[in-house]
Amino acid sequence: MKFLHTADLHLGKVFHEHSLLEDQRHMLRQLAEILSEPSWEALLIAGDVYDRSIPSPEAVSLFSGFLGQLKFQRPDLEILILPGNHDSAVRLGFGKELFSALGIHFVTDPNDAVKPVTVGGGQCSFFLLPFLHPGSLSARLTAGEPAGAASGAASGPEGETPLRSQAKLAAEAAARLEAARLEALAAGSRWAVLGAHLFAGGGQSSESERIFLGSAEQVDLSPFAGFDYTGLGHLHRRQQAGERAWYSGSPLAYSFGEGAQEKSFLQVELSAGREAAVTPLPVRPLRKLVSLTGSFSYFYRESVGDPAVGEAEEAYLEVTLTGTDLTANPLPLLRQRFPWILSVRQNEAFAALRREAPPGTVISGERRTLADDFRDFLAGIYGEGFTDDEKTGLFRELLEEVRAGGPP
Repeated sequence: MKFLHTADLHLGKVFHEHSLLEDQRHMLRQLAEILSEPSWEALLIAGDVYDRSIPSPEAVSLFSGFLGQLKFQRPDLEILILPGNHDSAVRLGFGKELFSALGIHFVTDPNDAVKPVTVGGGQCSFFLLPFLHPGSLSARLTAGEPAGAASGAASGPEGETPLRSQAKLAAEAAARLEAARLEALAAGSRWAVLGAHLFAGGGQSSESERIFLGSAEQVDLSPFAGFDYTGLGHLHRRQQAGERAWYSGSPLAYSFGEGAQEKSFLQVELSAGREAAVTPLPVRPLRKLVSLTGSFSYFYRESVGDPAVGEAEEAYLEVTLTGTDLTANPLPLLRQRFPWILSVRQNEAFAALRREAPPGTVISGERRTLADDFRDFLAGIYGEGFTDDEKTGLFRELLEEVRAGGPP
């Protein structure tokens, strides 16, 4: 049985104030073209369909059109989708009961992860585990255990307590899924596949992911080892995360640090008595992401005959200018030659300004606070220009508690 695994589409993403919708449309056309071949049984999208919990109308229209085209050309293809940490599970799962009858399956509640979607005439059971937000699963209390003891939080329904940490949430999900996997195999399935959106312990992250500091978010994959294949989302670099677990990675580069990575979809083939065969299928981006370093005068006038620089004229470009002299408004000047330039960095020049400035002077655009980062985090979720004084105020209060040595 053959299926395709992808994740982290981030539809609607705005990159350095530039919409990537056309790039994502180009990528989805390739995905639809690949899946038009009748040997494919299923498509697994392991979370972060959208870049924001409230996606733009254009992003929703793009995904809707993709699903419609795919089902028109392959009405027998099973499409399996779960939400990631960027998605709103409720919004993503709108109409899921109706879509299921059409072979488009959304599993948006972690409690429903134990209900498999069977593919290939019942040969394979797919289990879909959404991103585990704190409190999204509860554990049964053992005899004599006080309410809330398992998580340090107030208990939910009688005999249950909501789980908060990723480790406890994943352990609870794994125990439920293992029992469901064995039940599916006993009922006649030959293979069991898990789709999940999580941060596997030891995984390599990239610049464009929303990753928490430290290792508190990381999950041990060993309790999921019974599955014939685990298709993961969350980390944007394609990588093997366990003996039978893979991240497909994002199908497009979403930071200049990812520009050199080969982006792909994953072809997965299951055969009797053999390990899953995983083959990357490269994605051709509409435009590459390129980073170049040099002086302003070189890029503006002197590099006309440089073939490496010439190739960057049709790429999304980030330029790091060398030298200690600050160039005023370099972006519009360089855009005359590089129409898709998105970022100009002048690290050396700003460092020189900081060294020479009187003590206490703030260099514009250089000093940020944690509150600034939190405000940008909210804007990334809800859209540019979003403000919420209540959330920002609460964040400042919590920050002061931490600095004062109070509760974390």
